[in-house]
Amino acid sequence: MSEKKIKLPLSFKKLYEMAYAALGDATPIPVDCGQLCDRACCRVEEEITGMYLFPEENVMLRDMPDYMHLYDTDFEYDYGRYADLLTCDGHCERERRPLACRIFPLLPYLHEDGRCEIIVDPRGKGICPMAKTMTLEDFEPEFVDGVRRCVNILLKNNQIRQFIHALSRQLDELKL
Repeated sequence: MSEKKIKLPLSFKKLYEMAYAALGDATPIPVDCGQLCDRACCRVEEEITGMYLFPEENVMLRDMPDYMHLYDTDFEYDYGRYADLLTCDGHCERERRPLACRIFPLLPYLHEDGRCEIIVDPRGKGICPMAKTMTLEDFEPEFVDGVRRCVNILLKNNQIRQFIHALSRQLDELKL
């Protein structure tokens, strides 16, 4: 009789490390996309804008630099669980970016039947020329594949799956 091994769930830190590694250094297009829009997604405007952190992603920001700021939101993705909003002062250390920044302007969209699709984030159309004019096929294939690999890793966690589901339903309500 062989000993049965119990598989423990991955810690959020390990899960995000794996997801970040799956994406690697892939970028949406072969040049610095910030040159297209004067870094619009990194600019600080009068109203607070930023990126939602994925569930428990703050574990990756333990010693958060002064240029990053964390805010509570009313975006509830599971009963009693709310997403945090991360903003920056218009610049960052690329290796410290949260997942939403790393994959922007793409986004995982979870259909009601459980199927996950990578889409161009329609919320980005107001600030990102790529989100406004490009289809998924126009992005660097390595980037799209990296986002898929990254999301497939994260979807194994139920809390993250709930977050992506709630975000997808929010997009449905906005009818973007």
